[in-house]
Amino acid sequence: MKRWRIGFVVPRYGEDVLGGAEALARSLAEQIVAVNWADVCVLTTCARDHFTWRNELPAGESVINGVPVRRFPIAQRGRDAARYHALHLRLIRNERLLVEEQYEWVHQSAHSPALYAYLETHGTEFDFLIFIPYLFGTTYYGSAIHPNRSILWPCLHDEIYAYLSPTREMYKSCVGVMFNTYPESRLAQRLSGTHRGAQVVGVGFAPFQADGVRFREGSGIRDPFILYSGRLEGAKNVPLLIQYFLEYKRRHARALKLVLMGKGPESLPNHPDIINLGFRQGQPKLDVYAAATILCQPSVNESLSIVMMESWLCRVPVLVHADCAVTRYNVTQSNGGLYFRDYDEFESVLDLVLNDESLRRRLGENGLYYVQTQYCWDAVLGRFEAAFKCWSDLKTRS
Repeated sequence: MKRWRIGFVVPRYGEDVLGGAEALARSLAEQIVAVNWADVCVLTTCARDHFTWRNELPAGESVINGVPVRRFPIAQRGRDAARYHALHLRLIRNERLLVEEQYEWVHQSAHSPALYAYLETHGTEFDFLIFIPYLFGTTYYGSAIHPNRSILWPCLHDEIYAYLSPTREMYKSCVGVMFNTYPESRLAQRLSGTHRGAQVVGVGFAPFQADGVRFREGSGIRDPFILYSGRLEGAKNVPLLIQYFLEYKRRHARALKLVLMGKGPESLPNHPDIINLGFRQGQPKLDVYAAATILCQPSVNESLSIVMMESWLCRVPVLVHADCAVTRYNVTQSNGGLYFRDYDEFESVLDLVLNDESLRRRLGENGLYYVQTQYCWDAVLGRFEAAFKCWSDLKTRS
C-alpha cells in the first residue's frame, strides 16, 4: 500500500482551540499518526481565536500528541478589519453582495503570507494538501497554490457563505472534495454542481470510559439535565435552546436543568436551572456526557456534529433541530434520537424522552451502534484510502 504524504492546512489548531472543523482535523491527524497510516504534518497559524485573529502562539515547529505542527503568523498589517466586519454583517443579514464585494470579503479575511510562501515552496512535497474548513482566507488562497494537490474539506453548511462565488470557484478548482456526510455532499452538489473528486469520508470515534456519577458527585447536580456542548454563540442556536428551556420550565414544575459546556460570546441568563460549566476537555468533558439525561444539538449549521457522536458513545440520546439536514439524517439513520422544529415539538419530544426511561435507553443504544459501525476508525480509514486512490487518479490525469 502506498505511503501517503498529507498536509492538513487549518487556520487554527490545538487542544484548546474550540471549533468543530478544528476538532475534526485534529482527530483525523492524530489517528493517522497513531496507527502509522501515513506521514502527516499540520500547517496552521499562530492564532487561537477566530474573532480577533491575534498571533497568540509561537511561530515555528512543534509536536502535539505526536502530530508535527508548523505555525505561521497571521498578517496584521494591510487588512481592513472594519471593512471585513461591515461586509460580514451584510452577509449574516442575508443581504446580497456584488461579486466583487464577495471577493473583497475573502481578501479582507485573515491571511498568512508566510504560510502561502511555504506552500508555494514545499507544497509539492505532499501528495495532497487537505484544507479545512471552507470559510477562511487561508483555505481560499492556500488551495489555489497547488490545486491539483488540494483537497477541500469544507464542513459545509446551508448558510449564506456557501452560496458565494468564491466558494463555488474554490470547490471546482480543487482536485478533490471530502465530505463528512451524504447530506453535506448533496448540498454541495445542489449549490455548485457535481464534482468528480467528491468523496464522503468523515472521521472516526473510538470508545472511551466515562463516569457520570463522578461528575454528579463533584458538581452537586442531582437533577436530570439537558446537555449542550459546543460554542456558546448565536450561530449555534444557543439563544433558541435557552428560550425553549425557560418556556418549558415555565410550563412544567419538574426538576430539570440545562447544562452548557463550552465557551463563546453568548451571555447566559442568571437562572438557578441554567448551569455554565465553561470549556472542558479530556476526562472531565466525557464524564459530563455520561451524566447527561439527553443531549440537545439545536444548531442548524452542522456537517457532522462531534458532540452527537460523543453523546451516543455514552448511550445518551439526542434532540436535534429538524432544519439541520445533517443532524436530522444522523438521527433518522441511527434511530438514536428525535428532532423538533418549533417550541411545541420541542416540548413534545422532550416530554416523551424524559417520561420513558426504556425509550431513552433504546435510543442511546441505537446511537452507540451507529457510531460503532459507521464512524469507527476502521470504516473511516477504509473510506479515506478509497478517496486517496480516486484523487491520485484524478491528479495523474490532470
